[in-house]
Amino acid sequence: MGHGHGHGHGCTADHHRGEYTDRQRADLDLVLAFNHRLAHAVEDCVDITDTIAALDPDPLRYMWVDEGAGRIPAQLEGAAAVLDAAPRLAGQTRGAARPLPGSRNAARPTVATGGGRMLVAWLEWVPDRGDRLVAELDGAIAVVVEGPEDLFRPTAAITADGTPWLLFGRSIDARVAVWACRFDGATWTEPELVSTTEGPSFNQEVLAHADGSLHVCWQGRVDDRFGIFARRFAGGWEEPRWVSEGAAGNAWDPTLAAVPDGMAYAWSEYDGGSYAIVLRRGVALRRLTGGSDYALHPSLAGTTDGRLWCAFDVITVQGHGGSGPTRLRPRERRDTFAGMREPGDSVPPELLPEVSAGIRVVCVEGDHLVTPPGELAPGLNVVPSALPRLHATADGGLVVGYRVHRQLPLMTYYWEAAAQVLGPDGWLPPTTFTGTDATLEEVSLADGVLVTQSDGRLDRALGWTEGFGGRECPYLADHHGAVIWHGVHGAGQVVLANVESAGPAAVAGERAAVISSDGRTEDRRWVTGERAERYEASGYTLYWGDLHRHSLVSRCTSGDEPSLEDFYRYAWDVNSYDFWAATDHAENSTAYQWWSLQKIADLLHVPGRFVPLYGFEWTSADTGHQNVIYGDVARGAPIFSAFAAGTTTPDGLWEALAQHPDHPAITIPHHPGSAMVHNDWDYHDPRYSRLVEVFQACRGNYESDSCFRQYSDGTAGGTFMLDGLRRGHRFGLIASSDHGHGASYVGLLARSLSRADVFDGLWSRRTCASTTRGVVADLRLGPHLMGSEVIWNGPRPLTVHALGYTDLARIDILRDGEVVHTVRGEPELPLGHMRVDLRVEWGKADVTTCWDGRLRVSGGRLLLPEFVGPEVVAMDEESVTWEHVTRSFGEPYGAQRGGVEVSVCGPPDAVVHVECAGRAVSVELAKLAARGVVFDDRLPGELALQPAVGALLGLGVRELEVPLVDDSTVSAFYYARVFQVDGEMAWSSPIWVS
Repeated sequence: MGHGHGHGHGCTADHHRGEYTDRQRADLDLVLAFNHRLAHAVEDCVDITDTIAALDPDPLRYMWVDEGAGRIPAQLEGAAAVLDAAPRLAGQTRGAARPLPGSRNAARPTVATGGGRMLVAWLEWVPDRGDRLVAELDGAIAVVVEGPEDLFRPTAAITADGTPWLLFGRSIDARVAVWACRFDGATWTEPELVSTTEGPSFNQEVLAHADGSLHVCWQGRVDDRFGIFARRFAGGWEEPRWVSEGAAGNAWDPTLAAVPDGMAYAWSEYDGGSYAIVLRRGVALRRLTGGSDYALHPSLAGTTDGRLWCAFDVITVQGHGGSGPTRLRPRERRDTFAGMREPGDSVPPELLPEVSAGIRVVCVEGDHLVTPPGELAPGLNVVPSALPRLHATADGGLVVGYRVHRQLPLMTYYWEAAAQVLGPDGWLPPTTFTGTDATLEEVSLADGVLVTQSDGRLDRALGWTEGFGGRECPYLADHHGAVIWHGVHGAGQVVLANVESAGPAAVAGERAAVISSDGRTEDRRWVTGERAERYEASGYTLYWGDLHRHSLVSRCTSGDEPSLEDFYRYAWDVNSYDFWAATDHAENSTAYQWWSLQKIADLLHVPGRFVPLYGFEWTSADTGHQNVIYGDVARGAPIFSAFAAGTTTPDGLWEALAQHPDHPAITIPHHPGSAMVHNDWDYHDPRYSRLVEVFQACRGNYESDSCFRQYSDGTAGGTFMLDGLRRGHRFGLIASSDHGHGASYVGLLARSLSRADVFDGLWSRRTCASTTRGVVADLRLGPHLMGSEVIWNGPRPLTVHALGYTDLARIDILRDGEVVHTVRGEPELPLGHMRVDLRVEWGKADVTTCWDGRLRVSGGRLLLPEFVGPEVVAMDEESVTWEHVTRSFGEPYGAQRGGVEVSVCGPPDAVVHVECAGRAVSVELAKLAARGVVFDDRLPGELALQPAVGALLGLGVRELEVPLVDDSTVSAFYYARVFQVDGEMAWSSPIWVS
């Protein structure tokens, strides 16, 4: 059965009606039964690590029950055998959380205890309006801030005199600052402003001192980056202090603790391409971590013996910021692409991001960091992060609370809360908590209690599971008909769990000067070569952005992608976006999540520095995927689903958008040409179809069939980007990232870095698509910018301005998709010799096929570029050898393709010999120059020699202006391509001439 998945018919008790075959119903029953068994194993503290490994990726990451070509029963049978032999996790226990009555639509809970009192507070979401701040103090619930308005992450404290305090982020006139309320014995006071820094100022932490005073620190903006600030309340607010002054990088996630000699502060700082934990104690600044991996989410605590402790995540994100799996590698250094794990039988590698994570807790003793004995989170998955929180207990002990990632078949996943206690001999085994299933959101700790949020997603998933959504079990949210699936989280209920202590905390442990972790490989070549000055032309400045990114809200990678907060951190720092949009799937976004996506975009909106736009992905299995990007609009932008009645086709989507003129938008199709879901060019609306994604870091190039760096799933002929232009559609070009951790960019010419000017540039198609940051293709026709529609009489004076961060190799000008002018690096050839650029192209086999092979030249030579394709294993002037395996993932992903590009030089009678996958051919160079060669045989798949870009030889410059006067008099479209020697590219948007 194909993927003509049904639409919402309302949620009923019978989840097996409708479009399912008997086989699919039976398979779904098997999955549900197995997931119940896994959930029981979790309750029994069984080590399910090997069981999940046996299921990952098939069928753990299936989006639909009909994936896997009927192999689900066998897959579950094998996994059941592993589960039968699984041991219990030594010493681990299971606790139970209890709901807090009166909390509903709740998020971001916080807890504090002191003087025999307990304060719990949370944000209560009022649908489509905003948040209220609600608190339970000594068993009585009160609304602290009525709202509804934009509120952010409250933190609670109770001072030594018994006064409860709440600190929180609050947006007033689009400026986010830290505010405070305190309970005066009868009521909560009106909010008072605490932060004095530029907005956004947020992420506050609070500490109650034994002398009755209160200490607050927060993250506030300093020009174009963030710093950490602190302020003390002792009968009144003292002047704030810039505690990160002198730090080198961008500071996030502050934390604080009291120590015998004063105060200690820590934060995560981005500098030198990575994140490190930085500690300020007194006047001294000190880095606690080093290496290429990311140290994030610090939490400080001081135990009663005066020792200072720090917990943090260490995260290894492979392929971060690189241009993806088609990226060329240095010819003289064989390195493999990092960023994707090995594919499954039915799950392709682009949906398997390569990321790992762990928790560290250290004691800061003089110049050393002491790691106590024992293991943190043994047998538990903390990818993509654990968000650890420390709490020092009255008996001298230490507790760390964190989140654990649970994954079940058919894209069922959730996070639970866990806690571990540090005793005299080291870490005790963890306790995980039933009833804490929710999204990845930090826990809060106080003496004897852990507080978190639960949205009940596990119970829903155990009653109904089918990854991306499910054909007959969506319910229609009351938000413009957006379809929301059962397994997706929203706001939930506050839950509390008891946490024990076993102090005093251990003294001994492994000592080191710094905690170093070096698992990550730097993938961003542009960081060492990009110019400091901005590219400017005709009164416009070029800004870099990304309009297609997914967080863990989207359900395509089983929760392995970052949280929204970390995603924004990476966008600001690692990818250096000037503007961007998180475009999570509408089908996976509840009304609460859609509101939250808009809310965080507004939180971190800093005109002139960082401009997030509202956006979502509309996801049709039949007509293609469209990213919907809004302009400078007010909160409350509509969201539409391809699974909801009325918006199941692009035409329906556009008509629905037209009903909201106060929210202007553009829609951007992506991965045209993909076998999985290509774009249907029968649909086009010039009101909205202003841009098309030609390249994405998750996959590769979709310019045309047989294009340079074409991705392995680019096999749907007639649906590529160029096919759309040749149909007469008019759209500009962008590159984007999609899933995973790669980054490709849209270069945008805009008057300023503001939402209005960014959207104007996008709608006007003043864009270039760049595989990575720093590569520019700017095409002009006389005074007219790329994206223009021009009436022109006489010869056409075209100019391409090409710019790169390393040596340029080639600039093409294309008319109607055909190259009409090229400037490229050329070798010196003897008289009578020729250069022929070839691709050895293979694939489309319906079985797994090895295409390892060799191309050899007799009577000629191969050009030796500095960079070669990832398939190449060895190359010299005589021959090139490669290794590659294609798979057929079945419906919907299809069979893969691949290829190697070379340039052969020699006399016309030089001979090219190719041996590959049981085939062999020898062809004279003159014949290859005249036409390609297609192998005609009965072996699986297809093999061919065809024209290509070939070897990229340097032009010796990083910037070049290429003119062309075209004498054509017929209507045409023109666009330009720019290549660097390392294979990174840019495309200009077209200019249409009539």
